[in-house]
Amino acid sequence: MTMPARLHVLRALVLALAVALLAAAAAAPSALARPAAGAAAVADAPAAARLLACRHAASIDARVAVIGAWMKPLPAAQRLTLKIDLFQRQAPGGRWTQRTDVPGLGRWTQPSDALLGTQPGDVFRYRQAVGRLVLGYAYRFRVSFRWLDAAGTVVRESALTTRACRQPGPDLVPTAMQVDPNPSSRGGFLYSVTVKNAGRAPVQRALLAATYPGETTPNLHRHRTGRLLPGASVVIVFAGPPCGPGESPPAFVVDPDGLVEETNEANNQLVGTCPAP
Repeated sequence: MTMPARLHVLRALVLALAVALLAAAAAAPSALARPAAGAAAVADAPAAARLLACRHAASIDARVAVIGAWMKPLPAAQRLTLKIDLFQRQAPGGRWTQRTDVPGLGRWTQPSDALLGTQPGDVFRYRQAVGRLVLGYAYRFRVSFRWLDAAGTVVRESALTTRACRQPGPDLVPTAMQVDPNPSSRGGFLYSVTVKNAGRAPVQRALLAATYPGETTPNLHRHRTGRLLPGASVVIVFAGPPCGPGESPPAFVVDPDGLVEETNEANNQLVGTCPAP
């Protein structure tokens, strides 16, 4: 074999070796391109769950959380089924507890088409809405997936938890009262009451009611607070009768008729003290 021919054969061998090395590198998993743990779990168990909507509203009937889930068949499975559970906690920092009173939740659900899940391209999609969410609570869904063979034996199980749907609400609190002589009324007093929105949602308007010393009918005197953003306060001034030692103290109640849904309904009252003579 001549020298040029030998060089040509050597080049061909080197080229073939390079192609083989490149193909092996492409087939081998790369440490840099390795999928994250969450992605690997999804690839191993082809399913997903997501909070599709978290609607906030003043009316409890309009507050809704919507869960969406899907799953695909596995080679050894012939049937698909999933179960959705709802958990809630009083925010912030409460303990998650399961709700067992919601129709349609807490039970295994199969596709209406009995053949869905027998073909590789099948997808079982499921969606459900849960309404009447309570202010001051957070809600999340846990979706359990099962793949079964033709005999009903569980081939694989998996579960996913969605992000939380939080329902912030207002919390109206009368925090302080100051009593001063009323310069425009002989013997009368001015009662200055501070109302704070300690919640996480605004209040469009509310009422503050006063019961003066000596009155037997409560909450006769009322003023509007106006709009209160979260964390905001307003001072409302009542012009009332004198307040002295031995008399029943003045009392103030915010939202006396319970028209504003709050995260805490037990802190709406403030009982003042009459100043010393």
